[in-house]
Amino acid sequence: MSSTLYDSYQHLITHIVPGPNSISYCVPLLLLPIALLIPPYVLSRSQLSLLFLPPIHACFLHSCLFGGGLDVISSDAVIWCTVLIGLQDVRGTYKRIRVVENLPVHTEIAASSIRDENITEKSSNELSTWQEPYPEILSARIIWVLDLLPSIRLSGWTIGDQAHDSTQPPTPLTRRVYLRHAALIASTSFLLIDTAAFLARHDPYFTDRSLSISSPYPSTLSTSAKHSALPDALSPLLILPPYILRPLIIAAHIYAAMTLGGALATTPLLVLPTPFSPHLYPMFFGPFASVMDRGLRGLWGTWWHQTMRYQNSLPGRALAQYLGLRPGGRGDYALRTVSAFGLSGWIHMGLVPPEPLGGVVAWKVRMAVGMFFWVQILGFAVEVAVRDLVRWVGRGKGGREGMSSTVGRRAGMLVWVLGWLCATLPLLGWAGKELGYFGVYPLPVSFWMRVVEGRWRTWGA
Repeated sequence: MSSTLYDSYQHLITHIVPGPNSISYCVPLLLLPIALLIPPYVLSRSQLSLLFLPPIHACFLHSCLFGGGLDVISSDAVIWCTVLIGLQDVRGTYKRIRVVENLPVHTEIAASSIRDENITEKSSNELSTWQEPYPEILSARIIWVLDLLPSIRLSGWTIGDQAHDSTQPPTPLTRRVYLRHAALIASTSFLLIDTAAFLARHDPYFTDRSLSISSPYPSTLSTSAKHSALPDALSPLLILPPYILRPLIIAAHIYAAMTLGGALATTPLLVLPTPFSPHLYPMFFGPFASVMDRGLRGLWGTWWHQTMRYQNSLPGRALAQYLGLRPGGRGDYALRTVSAFGLSGWIHMGLVPPEPLGGVVAWKVRMAVGMFFWVQILGFAVEVAVRDLVRWVGRGKGGREGMSSTVGRRAGMLVWVLGWLCATLPLLGWAGKELGYFGVYPLPVSFWMRVVEGRWRTWGA
């Protein structure tokens, strides 16, 4: 029995998705909280780095070599360890923003055993917030550190970065509003991913490795076919050329899977008490209007989920500080951008198993996944250069922008972003084809399957 389970697990992490493969895989996750629990009067930041980072990095390398390559969790963990131990003065500058509901502020402060002069308080009619620095008392320090470790978005923390701290704490929603938003997101995401998966199911591009992104649609998708595979409601999508519709299908898969999973995972947590309920934290995705206002910068910096934004950009910020670059200047922005997308590509390469099924070459697929993120740096550079050129050309016109020009600018931004994604998303589409992702229907039931084939079930049918 145990041998069968072991063999199944080895098959999973070797051929399907990478995962824990040795004791060294878990060591960084154990050393990080131990390091952060040591107060600065015992070990300085440089001493802490010299003591903990070498074994953390050595264990990460051993895990990669033993497991045959990168994996998302261990790659993410080693960056997080490096940031919190070596690149940031966590024990000196980080402060946890505590939120209390229907409770006197002084009661919570007394319970935390922290000196009053280290507390910054802010009250409202329903919520009270206060900033808790690195605690002196061990029991409070343990809670503080355990709160920090999973807070990769650093939501509810001040870190000594004005750009981040000015947005904290996030404006909380009520539980009812959060539930309403989550229900809307879940329903629309379900329909979106069902539509994308149904189109991919009937388009051989998504399963045939020999077909390119611009290959013509199969005749079975044509509305003039005797038995069209598409319902009338989806047929107008075929007006779009293949090199536009297929990247949109890829994007819909990724976006809808993340938003649907996020909504389903967080909604049950609304029953938790106030400090832990998800309604106090920002939604997984930001406003889409930011894409039309700021292009790729709005797409990746505001609208798309910010799970790894600060973790991956902080190494760039640390390098900018070391070089003495002006905060918020061109050099600082460039280093943060390169750091964020460089490390994001590296982390996402860990989605590819060491030995994919079907004779797929793992390193080629990893490079395709990484390249999608790395080329975004070029997109940012082009966008910023064009923005500066437009500002230079428009200088002297009084700086006033009418309604029509605003609409035109936002429409232009949207076209630019869609065009850029249509040019770069095929990298992820090719990787998904190689790994066989599109050959599996992502939902157990399908609305479109019911409409066309008369059945709801997609799994085991």
